[in-house]
Amino acid sequence: MNGVSDYVVAIDLGSSKIVGCLGKKEVDGKIRILAMEQVPVKTEVSRGVVHNIEEVSKSVQDLIQLLSDNKDYPCKIDQIYVGLNGYTIRTVDINCTTNLSGEELVTERHLDELYDETRAQVPENLDVMEVFTQEFLLDGKLDLNPVGSMPQRIEGHYKIVGGKSTIMRNLEACLERIPCHHENVLGPLASAEAILRLEDKSKGSVAIDFGAETTSVCVYKGNLVRYISVLPFGGSNITKDLLQLNIDDEEAENLKLSKGTALHFEDQDPEEREDVNLEKTSKFDKEVNDIIVARIEEIVENLWAQIRYSGIEPQKLAEGLVITGGASKLPGLIELLRKKTDMPVRLGNAGEYLTAGNFDQYAKPEFALAIGILLLGKEGCCSACIPVEPEVKKIEVPMEQTLGGFDSLVKEEPKLKVQKVHKEPKEPKKPKNNPFRGIFKTIFDDEDL
Repeated sequence: MNGVSDYVVAIDLGSSKIVGCLGKKEVDGKIRILAMEQVPVKTEVSRGVVHNIEEVSKSVQDLIQLLSDNKDYPCKIDQIYVGLNGYTIRTVDINCTTNLSGEELVTERHLDELYDETRAQVPENLDVMEVFTQEFLLDGKLDLNPVGSMPQRIEGHYKIVGGKSTIMRNLEACLERIPCHHENVLGPLASAEAILRLEDKSKGSVAIDFGAETTSVCVYKGNLVRYISVLPFGGSNITKDLLQLNIDDEEAENLKLSKGTALHFEDQDPEEREDVNLEKTSKFDKEVNDIIVARIEEIVENLWAQIRYSGIEPQKLAEGLVITGGASKLPGLIELLRKKTDMPVRLGNAGEYLTAGNFDQYAKPEFALAIGILLLGKEGCCSACIPVEPEVKKIEVPMEQTLGGFDSLVKEEPKLKVQKVHKEPKEPKKPKNNPFRGIFKTIFDDEDL
């Protein structure tokens, strides 16, 4: 990379705030965040879907201006990458087949034709966002690279990720008012990119992003995306549930932060929670605990259902669950997930792909999605930038090396690998038939969209 092609701008349209980031890709693949700005939202974005097009458009333009005018690295922003995280986003399986003579070589053209045929099987009312190729069967036998073979029959397996037309229609209407080019990025994919390690993607894992009004799931196995889904539940649901205690929004939020836990009092380890004494716990505290636990258990139940829907047996996801997002900081959530799924669970490191100088400030769960968008952004977003000086790293040299005159040895960090996926046109055709309508009806149907 050179010049301004290294600079990427990310916009995370969250349901509690919109975050804008200006980042620079270093030669080792890590991201150096040069500026970050955020504006709060109320009802302008609901469950990841833009509702007030004018207000959101103005907020994004304000963020772009703030990032452009940052005091350290002012620049002109020509392009932005925007996260798609609407709650109806889901995955469906599509299989396409073509017959050959058995005497001609399979070419890229044959595979492209198979890929194009996936549209004919897309469920009705599903706007396609991305297509992930899974595998090919040649005369019934698995073959990941069929080009050059001479089978009589090719069968391609694909994962189609899409959602209701409202997601794309409202977002496009919003971004059309902004005087710069934009590209869309799947939010669950971006969150996974920020917190999963290479071995997580290979051995199998589930990236879960607990947001304000949505919770996203991204399943990886064998270095391929196997399943993506976004559920209409998040941390703000807990806050709203607490309003039944006759308190206002601010009091409910503070109560959630100060007394919130995903575990019932009786299920908590007394040694870990010395402040919990069931005999002295007030009736009010017990009510708070019951309300919070009821909601978080509902969210976990739905997550567990999505993992089973993925088509990958949970026991084959060796690296387990990796969680992030602002609501992932709820005490006891990791323990609850372990208890429910019997899988390994850990809090994702949102700063794993950031430069050392960024870690303390930006390696936070609530910034994971924005960091992932920066990682997935491929083209330069800025022009007329002030060059960024290389980050100075302090290297501690062992005493014995100093005395002996040896230079310190620094291992080269592995370059980040970004999975290639097929990007879909903005206005795909909408074929008939939706075989998955029954499965997702109770989770995704909502009169608000």
